[in-house]
Amino acid sequence: MDFTGKVVIVTGASSGIGAATAKIFAAHGALVTIVGRNEVRLTEVANICQASKGNRPLCVQVDLVQEGSCETVVNRTVQHFRKIDVLVNCAGKALVTSLFENSMDSFDELVALNLRVPYKLTQLCVPYLTLTKGNVVNVFGNPCKVRPGFLLVSMIREALECFTKSGGWELGCEGVRMNAVQPGLTRTNFLSNFNVDADHMETAYREIAQSIPNRTINQPEDVAKMILFVASDSNPNLNGSCIVLDGGSSAC
Repeated sequence: MDFTGKVVIVTGASSGIGAATAKIFAAHGALVTIVGRNEVRLTEVANICQASKGNRPLCVQVDLVQEGSCETVVNRTVQHFRKIDVLVNCAGKALVTSLFENSMDSFDELVALNLRVPYKLTQLCVPYLTLTKGNVVNVFGNPCKVRPGFLLVSMIREALECFTKSGGWELGCEGVRMNAVQPGLTRTNFLSNFNVDADHMETAYREIAQSIPNRTINQPEDVAKMILFVASDSNPNLNGSCIVLDGGSSAC
């Protein structure tokens, strides 16, 4: 898969799946805009990207939920690279929440980053993606089982699935595709969102792996390979699809 000369925006690129995605696109010749909040980690990712093919990524250090940040990402990308071919919406987070909470803070926080940001970025990128006949890849978790604490996470994932399918339908008439990659548990800092400390992380991974039919947990690079494939021209008729990468756990 050759992305030489193609311009790819990757959000959440300072760590985890986003970082792995930025690296693999760069290794396949893409010109990458990497977006994240941590300047040090963004620089580290940029150095690795540049070492693979010699192309220095554009680093955009922003908090995407802040007003005007999405516009900054798109405007700087177009100013620097002159076009946009692929948008990878990879920034997101999860929290344990409850209807018994007396605050909407968690709701507002998760909806702002996980729903509003990808919608806004896509909206801003559409004029440029229409010109390049590009595509959008949304990255969010595999379908959740109904369980206490995951109500809001489940709601958001369902909404993103609908966004992907409806977006693919709406944009398809302009030659723009939208798909999603839904990874299961991946070796990132995800479990720290659920108060699992570093000393117990490996034990938690082993225990969770036993509930997965394949008995395996994704590496960030595994997910990045699928994102690369979905964004490529290998399957031009792939549109409005949500590809689950969870070892079969959501099928149980």
